Amino acid sequence: MRRLLTIGLVCGALAGCAIPSPFGPPGLPNGPGNLAADRAQCNKNFPQRVGNYQAHAGCVNAAVERDAIPFARYPDIVRLQEQLRTKYSALIDQRALSPREGERKMAEADELVSAAIHDRDVGRHQVADRRVDRLQAMLE
Repeated sequence: MRRLLTIGLVCGALAGCAIPSPFGPPGLPNGPGNLAADRAQCNKNFPQRVGNYQAHAGCVNAAVERDAIPFARYPDIVRLQEQLRTKYSALIDQRALSPREGERKMAEADELVSAAIHDRDVGRHQVADRRVDRLQAMLE
């Protein structure tokens, strides 16, 4: 029994390394679900500079809706991440927030999103709910 548990944990850990995003299975190259390629196209279309942040966020959010949400285990959390991306990008374009501070805040949100998804996956629903509450508070 202990051996089976160890094998299961190792396989689970390796599977986690193989899937780089919390959204589920990766898409086909150049087809629906290819979030990495679509994000790269957003980066190309909207280079990182003040005035482009909100358009870039809209592009990325559209890619997430198209490529990730259909596979997302917890679309509510991913959509909170989208809302925060839009908020911080707009503040950067309005020069109410520096790009560096906006990126720091978005990294904090991304970390909370990943942690909340992990907490739900392992059955720590109260901890996940507290993280989701923190994400919602960041929107205010």
